[in-house]
Amino acid sequence: MRTLVTAHPGLTHARTVPTTSRWRAAAGARRLPAHAVLLGAIVVAFVALWAASHLTASGQAADAGAFRTFAPWHDLAVGPAGTLRRGLPVACTAAVVVLGVVALVRRTWRDLAAAVLVAGGTVGVALGLRELLVRPDLGGFGYAHQTFPSGHVAVVGGLCVAAWLLWPWPASRAVAGCAGLALTAVAALASVVTYAHRPSDVVGSLLVAAAAAVTVSWALGVPAGARPQSAA
Repeated sequence: MRTLVTAHPGLTHARTVPTTSRWRAAAGARRLPAHAVLLGAIVVAFVALWAASHLTASGQAADAGAFRTFAPWHDLAVGPAGTLRRGLPVACTAAVVVLGVVALVRRTWRDLAAAVLVAGGTVGVALGLRELLVRPDLGGFGYAHQTFPSGHVAVVGGLCVAAWLLWPWPASRAVAGCAGLALTAVAALASVVTYAHRPSDVVGSLLVAAAAAVTVSWALGVPAGARPQSAA
């Protein structure tokens, strides 16, 4: 007599689940982290901005044209804009120093290290790139000096990110971040209104600050309020 043996549905499912789980785990391992994707997008945007606005005649003309649109603002507000351009780095430095002292008292060493890396990295990378990158004369569009990216905007942007990282009240960190974005935007506008930098220069500095923030946040897992707290 022959006996027909059929697999129990539950057993079949039990054998297939580990295979499916391993496949999903392998697919997840191959997936790039969100920080890496964002950082890559920022780098691509920076290179594209520099190449378009500096290495092509049409890009240089468009940059100069955007610069000229700020001429009425220059005539109306060059004095206050110059004061803001000089004062914002000082004010932001003072705020970061105070927040750094608070971080020392609270012993949030990782956030403190991240703030130093972001502020120093943003300024260092921006100044280094300004020495390395070129702007050939393709038709006398605007002034001839290579000022991409802006050092002043890099200072303010890096310090604002540092302040956000050091902010000791997680519930209001989003508000602090928005305030930092607003201050950086004001610094960027002041640099253009005073004719210190082209529009592409200040956008380039914003991208450098964003890249530094993403890199340090990814590497160190900051800010502290965003990390899961261990059980007591």
